[in-house]
Amino acid sequence: MNFDPNIGQYLIKAFAEGCASHAYIVAGEAKRLPRLLAECAVVTMCPNHTDDDCVCCRKVQSGKHQDVITLPVDPDKTRLTVTDIAYLVDESAKRPVDNSEARVFLLNAADSVAGVGSELWQNKLLKTLEEPLTGIYIFIGVTDAEGLLPTVRSRCQILRQHRQTERQVRDLLVARGYDAKYSEMAAAMAGGSAETAEQLFADDVVFDCYALAADIATQMTSTKNALRFASDILSKRDHIGDVLGFLTVLMRESIVYRLAPQLCLLPSMADTVRAICELYTLNAAEGCVELLNQAKKRLDNGGNVTVVVDRLLSNILEMRYRCRKS
Repeated sequence: MNFDPNIGQYLIKAFAEGCASHAYIVAGEAKRLPRLLAECAVVTMCPNHTDDDCVCCRKVQSGKHQDVITLPVDPDKTRLTVTDIAYLVDESAKRPVDNSEARVFLLNAADSVAGVGSELWQNKLLKTLEEPLTGIYIFIGVTDAEGLLPTVRSRCQILRQHRQTERQVRDLLVARGYDAKYSEMAAAMAGGSAETAEQLFADDVVFDCYALAADIATQMTSTKNALRFASDILSKRDHIGDVLGFLTVLMRESIVYRLAPQLCLLPSMADTVRAICELYTLNAAEGCVELLNQAKKRLDNGGNVTVVVDRLLSNILEMRYRCRKS
């Protein structure tokens, strides 16, 4: 099994040195989380991690190891519940049953860190994290570790999936025949994941969202035309996350352009970035990034889309005005 250098290989070293933690947050792409969690279970359950013929490793990877428990319990559900954690608590009190000295719990929480019930299951888990039993190891898989409660994060070590640099992802996309300009933006949006970046090219609407984000960043100058842009965003209701994501990338690029231009990721969009710099001071751009992050969290938590979008554009205009150049 080829282990992720930031996760599997790190755990191999931690267990070999006797300093492994009882609980980890595993941050990675949603599609890769099951494999990353399986890597964690293999390392935890088997001292012979490099043996491809190992019976224990095969049982873990096939989901047949009785001391490796995956949650949610119901495979047809994607969200963790208090019931799942109650099951974890009960099972963690039991002795290992499959010729092992440990029990491993793999929590796929990719869809469970926001929305109804997200805090309930985390609070239910806290006591187990605070008072771990010997031989119990918990791995919580997420796409964004910051989405978990601070109380949960503080009781776990965080392992992050190995990622390529944005430039490496861009070069890979260009080598595969994708447009250079869009490859830059896709790489910046994907945060070091070539797989995620390439998926953006599967939907033509995605890059229409980039054009809209660029127009908002360079042409939204008053509450009057903000109404038009709000309508344009809402017309792409299924892609609002992409619009806000592209807008965030452009605002961040305008910050980098002023502070360390050699680190810019979007040379093909330099004219757009310079136009943003003319309209937004450094402080305004930084404030807008925070506003965008807050808006995305409100949407993730089920906020009214129209209200969130209207408030966001109004706040961006206010931020630009408050931080205007003297």
